[in-house]
Amino acid sequence: MADLTQPKIADRIATTLRRAIVAGELQPGDALPSERDLADEYDVNRASIREAVRRLESWGLVKVRQGSATRVADLFASAGLDLVPHLFEVGASVEPSILRDLHELRALLLGWAAERAALQADPASIARLDELARRLAQEAGRPAVLQALDYDFFQELVAITGNRILMLFASFVRRIYESGQDRFAQMYATGIFDASHHRRAVEALRAHDPVAAGDAMRAHAETALRTVEPHAKGKR
Repeated sequence: MADLTQPKIADRIATTLRRAIVAGELQPGDALPSERDLADEYDVNRASIREAVRRLESWGLVKVRQGSATRVADLFASAGLDLVPHLFEVGASVEPSILRDLHELRALLLGWAAERAALQADPASIARLDELARRLAQEAGRPAVLQALDYDFFQELVAITGNRILMLFASFVRRIYESGQDRFAQMYATGIFDASHHRRAVEALRAHDPVAAGDAMRAHAETALRTVEPHAKGKR
C-alpha cells in the first residue's frame, strides 16, 4: 500500500524551508544541509526529504545539481508570482523594502487603470464609482470596511479598462492585501487615508480627463508609502 503520509510530511518540510528562505535565514548561494542531515533533523526518511526539495525546486527557491550540494536560489530572479503571498504571511516579518515595492506596484496599476477608465467609462460605471466614493467618505475610522471598499473601487476601474490580464492581476494583488488585513490596516488610519482622492478620480472620469484621473489614483496609492519605514527602498 502507498504511503499516504509522505506528501503531507514533504509539504511540511518544504513549507518550513520556504519560510527560512523567504525570511533570509537561508541566503542565495547557501547550501542546504545534506539529505541525511535533513532526514535526521525532521526525523523522516530520505524519500520525504527528496520530495520536499523537488517542491522547493519547482517553486524556484533552490538549484539542484547532481553530485553537488543543493543551493538556495535568488528567489527574486527565479521564483514566480505564486511566491508573492508567502512574502506577506501572517506572523512573518516583512522587509520594509518589500512593502514599499508592493505599494509602488499598486500605485502604477491604479494610475494606469484610472487613465484608461477615463477614456472608456460610461455613465453606469461612473455611477458605481460615485457610490463607492460616497461610502468611502462615510466610513472614516473603520479600516477593514475602507479596505474592502477601496479594492471594490480599484476593481471597478480595472473592469472599465476591459484588460482581462489586469483583472486577474488586480484580484491577485487584492488577495495579498486582504490576507494580511492587520498588516495593512495603517493605510486606512485617520490622517493617512483620504477619500477625496477617490472623489477627484470620479470627477475626472466624468470629465473624461485621463491625466487628472491617473494623478488622483496615484496620489491615493502613494499615501501607503507613508506607512513604510523611510528610506526602505533598496534594503535587501
